[in-house]
Amino acid sequence: MNHKMKLIVVLVLLLATAGLSQAQDMPPLPGEAVLDGLGAPRGIAFDADGNLYVADAGTGGEFEIIIPIPEFGIERMARLGMTGKIITVAPDGTTTDHISGIPSYGFPDETVGIYRAIPNGDSLWLIVNGQGPAPSSGQFWSDNVVELDAETLDTRRIINLNAFERDNDPDGRGYDTNVTDIAWGADGTMYITDAGANALLSWTEADGLSLVTAWGNDVPTSVEVADNGDLYVGFLGEGIAPAAGRIEHWSGGEVVETFDGLTAVTDILLDGDTLYAVQMFLFGEEGPGPGNVITVDADGATPVAEGLITPFGLAISPDGDLYVSWGTIAFESGMTGGVVKIAQ
Repeated sequence: MNHKMKLIVVLVLLLATAGLSQAQDMPPLPGEAVLDGLGAPRGIAFDADGNLYVADAGTGGEFEIIIPIPEFGIERMARLGMTGKIITVAPDGTTTDHISGIPSYGFPDETVGIYRAIPNGDSLWLIVNGQGPAPSSGQFWSDNVVELDAETLDTRRIINLNAFERDNDPDGRGYDTNVTDIAWGADGTMYITDAGANALLSWTEADGLSLVTAWGNDVPTSVEVADNGDLYVGFLGEGIAPAAGRIEHWSGGEVVETFDGLTAVTDILLDGDTLYAVQMFLFGEEGPGPGNVITVDADGATPVAEGLITPFGLAISPDGDLYVSWGTIAFESGMTGGVVKIAQ
């Protein structure tokens, strides 16, 4: 089962728990609201000048289409529009729609489209996420890593994951690609997690895409590179089951440490020796509930910020402040999300 379909199962559970905002007040934000009213906030990142970049997948649109998913014997309705955008927040708090009019695909369970916007040097790198297996993805505009000139926003290159998945199928489960994160080593090598392919890839301008490793159906969502070149990979977990998520620490081409027992890890962040992670939701006695931000080490997980409704992305400012996006999935009509600066 691809990770998008598993997400539907979880959202059905969320709806079955009577809806948090209907049953009780929304929990207070664990810090200062930086942005609110967003459709589907995903990845966040800072540039060297302290500007925060926020990828908002949007709210879909008015044009409705039916997409067949033959491998599951179902059809899905999507509302298409151009509501995706990348927002910047300057150090003085000024917000700007940096790039607007990005394609947005509103499905009943979530909205997909722009996934991350990551400044790196004089480039702005975008991740555009699709909807899983063919024929619901595979379009030339989805599941790409796109490099833009950070100043002019001219396109420099497009790295398309579809052809690699078609030709290699790293997890042996058939065509399914959902690129989720990128990070760079000191030598300039880019590492890419693909949740649909259950794979970690590398890319260089000279050699293109190469497979680093693949997993069964663990759904890698995030990657970080340590100063010494070690890799950390976060996983949503098979079936998005309680405690199925984890973070793997790779060194010298092998796993040297695993932080397991986590749930629905959507992002990780390495700040020196401190490893942060986002758990999109947690399971309690009444089922799935708000998620949190944690630090993870050999002794286990320590909460940093709790009571977040479907949190997603992490970023740390040049001043050392921690930010998280939340409300990435609207499990109730009209629900919006935003970004919060975590009180520490």
